[in-house]
Amino acid sequence: MELGLISFGSLLPDPRTGVALTQRQRLRDVVRAAADAEEFGFAWYTVGEHHFGERDVIPSPAVVLAAIAEHTSTIRLATGTTLLANRDPVLVAEDYALVDLLSDGRLELVAGASFFPDPWTAFGQDPQTRSDRKREGVELLLRLWSEERVTWQGRFRPPLHDVRVQPRIAQATPPLWISAGVGSGSVRLAVDHGLPLVAGTTARPPVDFVDVFAAYRREWAAAGRGEQPGRQGAASHVFVAPTSQAARSTWSQYITSYLSARVPSPGKPGGPPDFDTYIGADGPAICGSPAEVVDKLGRLHELWGHDLHLLAIDIGGIPAAEVQAATELIAAEVLPQVAGLGRGPDIGTQTAGGAEPGGAEPGGVGPGPGSTARVPEGSAPASGSAQEPTATATAHA
Repeated sequence: MELGLISFGSLLPDPRTGVALTQRQRLRDVVRAAADAEEFGFAWYTVGEHHFGERDVIPSPAVVLAAIAEHTSTIRLATGTTLLANRDPVLVAEDYALVDLLSDGRLELVAGASFFPDPWTAFGQDPQTRSDRKREGVELLLRLWSEERVTWQGRFRPPLHDVRVQPRIAQATPPLWISAGVGSGSVRLAVDHGLPLVAGTTARPPVDFVDVFAAYRREWAAAGRGEQPGRQGAASHVFVAPTSQAARSTWSQYITSYLSARVPSPGKPGGPPDFDTYIGADGPAICGSPAEVVDKLGRLHELWGHDLHLLAIDIGGIPAAEVQAATELIAAEVLPQVAGLGRGPDIGTQTAGGAEPGGAEPGGVGPGPGSTARVPEGSAPASGSAQEPTATATAHA
């Protein structure tokens, strides 16, 4: 199983000191963290897209990823997610082709729709059309990236006649993933087009997503796409320290601050969940010693059968030095232990009802040949042994 990092550019005061970074400082921290992630051997660095909120300061991941591309050379540069249902697919095709070229073909675009109401209101869009907009956007983006010239007509943007977008992506195959919540529409969309899937698993109990991953594998096989399904990803809010007590005492205020700052969902109460429940065995977050983090990632893998896990560490005003220390510790003591997950034949066969879903388990992927990832000083060499209810990382599907 591959591990990656995900950032939304969370910009909140440190709840312990009251100190808040400027927006410029926070964005520079995000770029530096991506370079560190590559150095430490993480597979992905992912940047989220949020609009109009008080908590996060990255409305355009393409701009940030282009900056990161100039400071990295091997790590995959991903979005988490691109709000394709809310954006013009033609502009998305152009902007992210630039990112793919500037990064020498390292782009991974995860397509979703905003869960929060503000973008729908500000952009003058009907949230009831989110599924239709997402499907139309995905299908048009695939054509724009795959065909030399496109003539097209749909519901949500003006028609195109013999349009050729420039520049062209560097990769031969469109690097497109589908984000998913607990509904069935995104799974169906991914299977219809043979695309990999990332589920937004940060804010609901892990058991809620068992059927999502099982349905993806089952529908993939039923569609005749072969025994090997597309890749499957998940995400968690995560913090690690040398001991469980240190991790809990450090992180409790930061995660509470972060979750308190989110926009409450319509009809649901605001405020953070109980900390012990949130990080517990049946909770969505991961917090503890390296051994505890390895154990929970392993249990989530047994539950879901996924082969990519994105870790959100830099949230709630936590200082960059604390983020870097946690990142190094994960690289040294967690990443080597989970690298072999995803290769066993019996992984990911559990469903919420205990039945086997059918479909094969995707093979795990470790750092690629020729990786220049550095193992932090004092660590063992890497080896292969061993509540926002939707979309990638927090709020979109």
